[in-house]
Amino acid sequence: MLRLVIGAGVLLMAVGFGAAGWQYWQSLPASPDAPAVAAADAAPVPSRQSWLISPTGGQIRQDEVDAYLAQERFVPSRHVLIRREARLADLLAEGEKLPEPAFLQVLADIRAPRVAGGLCSVLMAIAQDCAVNSARVVDGSIDPVGGTALFDLELVYRLPADGVELPDLAAHVLRMDSVGLELEAGAEGSATPETALQALLAAVDEACASETVGEICRTMEISLTWAPGQAVSGRARIAWLDPLPEGMFVAPPLETLSGG
Repeated sequence: MLRLVIGAGVLLMAVGFGAAGWQYWQSLPASPDAPAVAAADAAPVPSRQSWLISPTGGQIRQDEVDAYLAQERFVPSRHVLIRREARLADLLAEGEKLPEPAFLQVLADIRAPRVAGGLCSVLMAIAQDCAVNSARVVDGSIDPVGGTALFDLELVYRLPADGVELPDLAAHVLRMDSVGLELEAGAEGSATPETALQALLAAVDEACASETVGEICRTMEISLTWAPGQAVSGRARIAWLDPLPEGMFVAPPLETLSGG
């Protein structure tokens, strides 16, 4: 019995001294060689509201929420879809020749990213970064006589940090609208897909500056169809924040809607 009491006492003393020693080492100044990452990791990371409300009180789909709020990263729903015609000869490296017609489809598919050309540089007017997410030749669009094909391009982009602090999102609704562009063949801006995209972005800027558009207007999605000598058709979707309609009260959702 005595051994048990003594043993328990020794154990309690060890625990006590161990706790005191830990407090002592914790009170020492940090070593100059210690990484600063630990302090940064310890800092609380502010959480961002991950849901938005529609003007009718419903919940905005998560993919649209990401397209509007997630400026700092690429998201699939914030993209530019472009269908354009291009010359097959423009896919070749210097000194190359076009293969036999049976292999043109393969060549066009492999070299399709080249067709994106300077589209990303045009998009940088509204973006912080841009990348070609996919580029494919449209099946059955190869014209071996004319030497052309249609290509479907998808660009994704990150929005620049605009320095504007978001208002209380729970006290606002997200409104969305479409901006259309129709250019006749030969009209100003229709000469190349790059100039057509510039014209569409200018229309977006004008729409965002309209008195009917509220706070923090952002471009969510762009689509454009271009072919030489033909009319140009384009459309963009913009979104902005408006105060909650009078009499509407919003409770945070229990779970967010999927992007589907």
